[in-house]
Amino acid sequence: MRWLTLLLICLLVQCAQPEQHTSSTPRTLLAIFAHPDDEATVAPVLAKYAAEGVTVYLAIATDGRYGVTDHAKIPAGDSLAAVREEEAKCAAEKLGIQPPIFFKLHDQLKMGLGMAAIDGELNVMRERVKDLFISLKPDVVITWSASGWTGHHDHRLVSTVVTEVFQTQKRDKPAQLYYSAIPSGNFPINGPLDLATVDSTFLPIKISISGADYEKALASWHCHKSQYTPETIEGMHQLLTSSLKGTAYFMPVAVSSPEKNSLF
Repeated sequence: MRWLTLLLICLLVQCAQPEQHTSSTPRTLLAIFAHPDDEATVAPVLAKYAAEGVTVYLAIATDGRYGVTDHAKIPAGDSLAAVREEEAKCAAEKLGIQPPIFFKLHDQLKMGLGMAAIDGELNVMRERVKDLFISLKPDVVITWSASGWTGHHDHRLVSTVVTEVFQTQKRDKPAQLYYSAIPSGNFPINGPLDLATVDSTFLPIKISISGADYEKALASWHCHKSQYTPETIEGMHQLLTSSLKGTAYFMPVAVSSPEKNSLF
């Protein structure tokens, strides 16, 4: 009988242990950005985790209808929005992630039509983000930092809405929200890219990027033909890879902490 007692004790101890995260546990990553082509900022990371078996989703808030370029000669409006949607699908396929999720909000969120119009767009965005969190139950959510990398208003507003909704929801399993950012000092002064940066002390999450991840990212970037010439893509890709030296940087945003009675 002693062996039976020991067996029961072992089983009880195992049952009492918290659930362990293993490589076989299904994992979901959700990246939410403003425009088709914004995923280029984290494309190597999306490719990396997709290759590791993570289910990776990309949600795109606006239709990009105002992204007119001289070389593409596509007028602003529905025709350009349709082209950019197909480009985003191409990029997702190259990265090996799930097909994009399109909110199809108006590019620039109808800012030119006044507060009522932009409030309506933001309310729709909140509901779409909320629905995604409920349906996909992501373990990790990635979006812009407060500056949106470039200071673009659409980027900033997407960051704000995603952060707001993430922090207001009670979830069934632990989840983490990260901001993608560039460490200060990593780009040459007066270089071709004018990006808002973050001091490295606020970016403790450092993800190693392989050559294969970069190759997939570059291939996906070339899908966005309406926005960039091949020469521009190659130049920006080279600048990013040489400046970041095989590392992607993230700021952890929403972290549960024990209660305390002081801010210090």
